[in-house]
Amino acid sequence: MESHASGETPGVRSWAALLVLVLAGCGVPQELSKQAEEVHSVAAEGALLAHEAGEGSLDNFTSEHAKALKKLLAQLRPAIEDARLAGTADAVDAALTSLAEHPGDRANAGRLERRLDDAAKAADELAG
Repeated sequence: MESHASGETPGVRSWAALLVLVLAGCGVPQELSKQAEEVHSVAAEGALLAHEAGEGSLDNFTSEHAKALKKLLAQLRPAIEDARLAGTADAVDAALTSLAEHPGDRANAGRLERRLDDAAKAADELAG
């Protein structure tokens, strides 16, 4: 039997992979409003993840989930031409990187939750 002393379970990886597939949908949108909606979704999910990390969720789950969200954002980012949305996407990516690298830092998670909430709001405004 496999040891899960690190807190990771087979379901964590499966869940993270499923999240990427669900959020990825059928491709990368080209319209600004659709791109903004995607960035909003990633940022909002990241904020929820950061909140859970601040509450003490499993480090491996937090790290893997943040990486899955970053992967989704990386697929979208090359198509974004709007400078404001690009800046928002970059801020989301930076926050998710920090969350993935320091999943057990509760104080950092609280700061990241606020940053990701702000980014979600900014993307929502661009979505119209």
